[in-house]
Amino acid sequence: MKKKSILICISTNLGISKLIHDNLKHHNFDVTLLIENNGEIEKFKYPSIFSRLKVKFRKLFFRDRLAKKKLESSILKKKLIKNKIDTFDYSLFFLAHNFSIDLVSYIKNRTSNNGMINFQWDGMSRYPSIYDYVKLFDRFYVFDPKDVKNDFLPATNFYFDHNLDYLHFEYDFYFLGAHNDYRKKIIIDFANFAKKRHWNINIIIISQKIKNIYPSNITELEIQEAISFSDNLTLSKKSKVLLDFVIDEHKGLSFRAFEALGYNKKLITTNKEIVKYDFYHPNNIFVLDGNFDEIPDFLEKPYQNIDPNIKEKYSFGNWIKYILDIHPHQPILLPSDNHEENKTVY
Repeated sequence: MKKKSILICISTNLGISKLIHDNLKHHNFDVTLLIENNGEIEKFKYPSIFSRLKVKFRKLFFRDRLAKKKLESSILKKKLIKNKIDTFDYSLFFLAHNFSIDLVSYIKNRTSNNGMINFQWDGMSRYPSIYDYVKLFDRFYVFDPKDVKNDFLPATNFYFDHNLDYLHFEYDFYFLGAHNDYRKKIIIDFANFAKKRHWNINIIIISQKIKNIYPSNITELEIQEAISFSDNLTLSKKSKVLLDFVIDEHKGLSFRAFEALGYNKKLITTNKEIVKYDFYHPNNIFVLDGNFDEIPDFLEKPYQNIDPNIKEKYSFGNWIKYILDIHPHQPILLPSDNHEENKTVY
């Protein structure tokens, strides 16, 4: 049986494209990456000094904020023209607004009917320009319950089900995330609480410039030192408990929630919406809302194994079949779509 061809379109993403590529190969797809992964963190490179100066000129004198995006998309389009595949069975975008409309339109013309898909794994309100792209897609998925309206379809993030190897624990808690003023205080408070309890934490904050505002038991890195998605998963496996400090722009669940599910780990999160999901169990997931003194009791509770069918639902293998509408699959609903009788009350 001929493999289905799929074009994966992700902009700078700290190496997640390589993981998606490998997992799609594992699930028997013929995979093409729009932006190739060379084992390093992806970063756009100008083809020449002249092209860099041209972009700066357009930004300065024509106020063309999209000049760099247009250049990158033009380069990617030329690359695609040389691709041996005339028509892709599927073209899957993640955050399509990172590419020019011209490029997305070109890819649509190179994609089979009903094969143009975008997954907006960030809140729609954070990038309003995405609304200009909606009409170019056959299916448009969102992960934030409040964004499920009009023709948008529900989907969550997922955990990679290829290579779920167990690793020995090296620390008690782990979190990796960008600096964000909204969650700064709760991260600092947790680090100070952990220090008093003599917990071994591995909290890594990425920022444009080292701010020196976090306690000494938190590691600060500049963007150029950012950790790849693959290394992040390895660090997650080495932790007893995963941490999830959310930002205020959306209510969708981050990858951390699903990594905890996939790795059978406990999770401490500030996202209150998580209690509405079918994999929630109070022994496994602790909602942090200033209630630090309750954490030790939570850690003492035994981990409760989740129904295998529910766990499978959020695996990449089921997620990709759901997103591409390949049957059989389990539909992935968001809380606004779930029926009350499908929820477990604790």
